[in-house]
Amino acid sequence: MPRPRPWLRRLYAATLDLWERAKREHSSPRELAWSVGVGVFSGCTPFYGAHLWIALGLATLFRLNRLWAFVGSRVSVTPVFAWIAFCEIEGAHRLRTGAWTPLSPRDALGHGRELLGDWMLGTLLIGCALGAAVGVVAYVLARRAPERQLQPAIALSDSPPTPDAPRPRSSGSPPSAPPDPTG
Repeated sequence: MPRPRPWLRRLYAATLDLWERAKREHSSPRELAWSVGVGVFSGCTPFYGAHLWIALGLATLFRLNRLWAFVGSRVSVTPVFAWIAFCEIEGAHRLRTGAWTPLSPRDALGHGRELLGDWMLGTLLIGCALGAAVGVVAYVLARRAPERQLQPAIALSDSPPTPDAPRPRSSGSPPSAPPDPTG
């Protein structure tokens, strides 16, 4: 089997490094929840095709995790996006005029330009609500995730262990007495 080329190994190592840095960037549970929420909000905007860039821009602007904002923006896959657009247009039109618009979910994207004002207002309503709901779920899941930081197995200092430090298991036998110096 031929050995991988050096440039390919460097590219692979750089990709792994970038991936690890992206996962660690602003990664407290609160920041991850905000990141996902901002991503979901950006995925609800009428600017289909630009959701990724909106999510990355907002995450950068608010110093959030760009990877999780990107993941949140994927809420806008085509069948789901049609329903989101329908709910946004209908909700905003009802709020603005007091009546529902004669629109079906499959026609929402086709008539989106005609109802762009309602769609933009609906994005603020539905996008924020959906982003908040998914952000809360992300927060709960991030809080429950196990810590992935490795703890050192051996203490590197001569300081005494803290009371909370784990102690080695006892064998059950009584402790031995120190040797008698006299004899």
